[in-house]
Amino acid sequence: MIVDADAIISFVYIGDENHTRAKAIMQQLATYQSSLLFPTTAICEAVTVLRGKLNRPEDASRIVHKFQSGEFPIQAVDQQILSDAAALYNPQSSKKNTLFDAVVAALAKHLHADAIFSFDGWYRKIGLTLASDLLEQSKEAA
Repeated sequence: MIVDADAIISFVYIGDENHTRAKAIMQQLATYQSSLLFPTTAICEAVTVLRGKLNRPEDASRIVHKFQSGEFPIQAVDQQILSDAAALYNPQSSKKNTLFDAVVAALAKHLHADAIFSFDGWYRKIGLTLASDLLEQSKEAA
């Protein structure tokens, strides 16, 4: 499972509209012992948004400490992933769909990830599964 910046932000920032959902999804993923990968770009994006746009330096610092301590398994972004992301990215589309999102999508495709932990519906539009969808399917199958 690839983790997007919005899920990281929602998980650590109590004031985020998806905070409760992010915590619940994270608990379910832990129950299923899902392995999570955090793209380096998602970590950088989350820290930047928390520190800059949201003015939450303590939350940004918590993320930095988590990846420094090894709690967030990091996935490097190489030239191939960046090239694949560039092919997915359309600068003429919505401002909400960024090159950062395209990197997450490219990694998910490259690594054949089961899902992406994100609240961004764009991933569904390009044929990828969100963690919430995967968990819902698991509940229905049980």
